[in-house]
Parts: sequence; C-alpha cells; structure tokens
Amino acid sequence: MKIVAFNLPQFHEIPENDEWWGKGFTEWTNIKAKNKYSDGVKPLNGNYYNFLDKSVMQWQTDLCKKYGVYGMCYYHYYFNGRLLLEKPAENLLRWKDIDQKFCFCWANHTWYRSWSGTKEVLLEQEYGSEEEWEKHFEYLRPFFEDDRYIKIDDKPVLMIFNAEVDCLENMMVYFDAACKRIGFRGIFYIQSISIPSQLKFAPKNADAVLIREPSFSHYNYIIKSNKTLRGFARRCIRYINRKIFHFKRITLEKFNGNKLMRFATDNLSHAPTDTRYFRCAWSMWDNTYRHKWRGYKISRPSKKVFEAYLRALKYDCEKRGEELIFFNAWNEWAEGMILEPEEKYGYYFLESIKKVVMDENGNRS
Repeated sequence: MKIVAFNLPQFHEIPENDEWWGKGFTEWTNIKAKNKYSDGVKPLNGNYYNFLDKSVMQWQTDLCKKYGVYGMCYYHYYFNGRLLLEKPAENLLRWKDIDQKFCFCWANHTWYRSWSGTKEVLLEQEYGSEEEWEKHFEYLRPFFEDDRYIKIDDKPVLMIFNAEVDCLENMMVYFDAACKRIGFRGIFYIQSISIPSQLKFAPKNADAVLIREPSFSHYNYIIKSNKTLRGFARRCIRYINRKIFHFKRITLEKFNGNKLMRFATDNLSHAPTDTRYFRCAWSMWDNTYRHKWRGYKISRPSKKVFEAYLRALKYDCEKRGEELIFFNAWNEWAEGMILEPEEKYGYYFLESIKKVVMDENGNRS
C-alpha cells in the first residue's frame, strides 16, 4: 500500500488572496483567528511555515519517508492560462535534490467567497479550446517528465476534482494524445467523486475514479441515519433552530469519528463495480475554521479504530491488485484534515500509518 497525501499549497502569500481576504492572508490566517466553533488545532511547536522555504519541503519529505507516506498529490490551480498557488510545485520541480514522489490533482472548480456564506465569484473556471489545452499541457509537461512524478502503466497521473464539465472528455483525449507524443503511453486520468451520484458524470475515458473521503462515507452515513425516526427528528429540529430561532451554534453538525470510520470500514463494498477505482483515507474533519457555524465536524478517531481502518484499506488494495491509496489530507489545517504533527496530539496519525505500512526495519510491508 502506497499512501499519497493531498497537499494544499496555500501556505504562502499571493496577490489574489491579499485582495480577496486581506493583506498577508495564508491558510494559517484561518487557524490563528479566534473562532468559538473550531477545535483549535495548531501545528506542533508553532510551526506556521512558509511553503516557499526549501527547508519546509525537505522537512515534509523527510516526514513522509520516516512514517511510510509514499508521496504527495498537490492541488493544481489553473484557470484557462492563469495560475494560482503554483510556486511550491514549481520549486519542487527545480529542487531536484528533494527526493519526493508527487502528482497533481487539478482543482478545476470556480472560486467563490463561500467562506463568508455568499456565492460571489472570485475567479471563474474556464477551459477554452484546443489552443488553450495545448498551453496547459505544455505547462504540465516538465512535471510529467520528471522522474519523481508518479506514473501508472507508464502514464503520468492527473486527477480531476470536478467531473461535471462537458468538455473534460475531449480535453483528456487531447492530453492523452499529447502524452503519447512525448513518449508516454498516455495520461492516467483519475476522476474524483465525492458522492455515488457523481459516477454518472465521470467521463468514459477516465482510467479510474477516486472515492473521495470523508465525503463519500459521510454522505452514505447521513442517508442511512436520516431513514431512522431519530434522524428525521434531528433534521426537523435543526431546520427550526436555523430558520426560525437562528440558533447557529446549537445546530452545528458534529459526527463521531469512531462511528463514521467504522461505518466506512464496514461498507468498503460500496464502490463502483464496472470501473477501476482508488480508495481514499482520512483522519478527521473540522471546516468551521473557514465556514464557522455553517461547517461541520468529524471528531478524531481512536488509534485502534484508525489503524483497523487502514488495515482494511490495505487488505482491500491487495485483494484488488492496487497499490495507491490517497489520503485526505497532509495539511488541510482549515478543514481539520492533517497528517502533519499537531500541538495537542503530536504525530498521532503518522505513528499509526507507520505501524500499518512499515515493518520493524522501517521497510514498506
């Protein structure tokens, strides 16, 4: 089992965030802000790093090697020629001495001011025509050609976040042909899905889908819970509190991490049967750092439950002949999804990964 963790590159300043959220904004701004709804996660030893520092990327790489994380999947922000948060990946491409396996997930969604509870468009995603696709491919090409870039079947891996785009199928056919022209067997296109109904949007030419967590299990868990009398009553109370009495904090949704992770473990069979797919793991969740009372939480699971979950995923991989598992996430601090060491819990999740993935000699088991 090779764990590839999603890596958010929003830990350095960019002009767009200065304009939209205030001078000096990074993901740490949400973590440091006073927030009565969040659980207050903080990086161990006050390590509010700047992702443009080479030592930070080397530190992350060393942690991965020590605790059995195979590589990183960086979010790639590309808006029809306009790049955002691109510098960390570009630096990694330049820093050949950092031995880190990596790939991209194109976060191809429009940016809204959703953290403030509005649908104001900050930057709209557009795709253009073949001429723009060629420019996008030429930007990605040196990453694909890097020996550290993750490939499957001699194809560079490219994950797409949002499947509900009409032109994606044609665009990926174009990327596939472009990869073949430069000596690969094509592009290995993974389509991310968060809920079962999104499967119908996955283009037919996708090599595989990713079952994104915790959203996939969270959705199924809620559906199952809402079918009970207790679930119906809870929804009614929440609706009344929000719409009539405006009780915000009372209606903040909280989920037991142990229960949800056991549910996910017991329901691994809820997966597509007619296409290749990859599993996704998670640690916990708390997006109130961004959305305050509009967010929701999934509490930290016990080590026993988390390790049982990882072992079940490992067995599932072995049974299906797959190696990669994606982990959500390495450093999504403002969504409470982290593998990086934290002030209160230290190396909690990394220690469990090492226990499940590596043997006594530190080799991948």
